[in-house]
Amino acid sequence: MTEQRPALQLCHVGRTEAGGIESGFVIENVNFTCEAGTWTALAGPAAAGKTSVLRCAAGLDPVTAGEVRLAAGLRLAHVGLRPVTEQLATIGTLGSALGQLAAGEAEMLHGALHRLDLWEERDTPVLGLTESRQRAAAVAIAVADAPDVLLADDLTSGLPPAGAAAVLDLLRDLVDRQGLCVVSSAADLASLERADAVVLLADGRVVETRVMP
Repeated sequence: MTEQRPALQLCHVGRTEAGGIESGFVIENVNFTCEAGTWTALAGPAAAGKTSVLRCAAGLDPVTAGEVRLAAGLRLAHVGLRPVTEQLATIGTLGSALGQLAAGEAEMLHGALHRLDLWEERDTPVLGLTESRQRAAAVAIAVADAPDVLLADDLTSGLPPAGAAAVLDLLRDLVDRQGLCVVSSAADLASLERADAVVLLADGRVVETRVMP
């Protein structure tokens, strides 16, 4: 049996406050591994460190201890770690984005727009969409780039139940069918139910890692 290669590893990762180690750690000794074709959910109370872990994994915040390892040749994307308007700032409409993509990526975006009920709004300026629709559009744009690893924060924030379910189901299908590795913060039961593993955080540290049945 061939051993599966880790897609993303956080190896005893820590990040201190701006004032240095004397000011304390934002996250400390965070250690877990994510395989291709799996979904890892980060859970825990507010200020547990979920967003900080994701930002460090994405390279948006500096790691001051340990190491983030992305397997060689893999492509990483993230959504929700920057303002949605910033992520979509260079996109006029979803329809225009379709016309600028290579065939495979355009097909992926086309499918995502239908899955997320955005097809009828493809010619509406994305910054003119409602905030929740912008969030769904950001997910569609992120997966259209065909990343190997997707980091996602507050995936379903502000979305109505049907819209939230559509986003979660789309990503679960990409995990199962295309081997996408997803690492996301989980704020609700629906997000946890889609995950293969849950990393529970408290006060910036991992307190439990659980494989879901």
